[in-house]
Amino acid sequence: MVRSESNIYLVKFIREMQVKLEAIPTLGAIVYNAIVKRILSKTELEIAQKVTQRIKKGVLIDIGSGTGYLSIEIGKKAPQLNIYGIDLSRKMVEIASGHAKAFENVKFKLANAAELPFEDDSIDFIISTGSFHHWKHPIKIFNECYRVLKTNGEAWIYDGCSNPPNEEVIKLKRKYSGFKYPILTQIQKLHGFNWEEYNTKIKNLLEHTKFKKNFQMVLTDGWMKMVLKK
Repeated sequence: MVRSESNIYLVKFIREMQVKLEAIPTLGAIVYNAIVKRILSKTELEIAQKVTQRIKKGVLIDIGSGTGYLSIEIGKKAPQLNIYGIDLSRKMVEIASGHAKAFENVKFKLANAAELPFEDDSIDFIISTGSFHHWKHPIKIFNECYRVLKTNGEAWIYDGCSNPPNEEVIKLKRKYSGFKYPILTQIQKLHGFNWEEYNTKIKNLLEHTKFKKNFQMVLTDGWMKMVLKK
């Protein structure tokens, strides 16, 4: 019982620190780069596939683009799509830019999503994976997404879900065999929200943005996917 309560407080502390820091520090960026390659690359490859089935040309923003894996995979699959990855971490942008040297349609910027450096109604699509739980001012960022999106544009915001239903757990165990599944569960526990929070706190938050009720939340592959439409 004591250990369980300690774990709860530790998770709560780490999640609060992620919001306070917002930008991942240099060491964290280096560790993240290694983790993405080993654990999350398969998932992000699948997300890239889904994105490019939805859009093949225009302008796309990747919010919290990290070390650039997702942006680059999207760029490979959709060469007519201009992709701008933005991140608050200078080291993340540096690593991502190094990875993207061979891709003219993929660029990375040091920028704050609360003040997106894009014109009104200029963006066709927005993607974000695993950064939402870092946002200090989520309503402001969602409203910025609304501002820059073109009419009928979409934003897909993915973040971790720490307690998915049992049927989802079974799928994840099959997909992430060996050491990968235990690591994935820890990532999801520390990055994102639980099922109840998504259906209360996060749903209420989204209803107070300019997207209002024009959104849906779907659990997929251990992630909560929020689809917002302008």
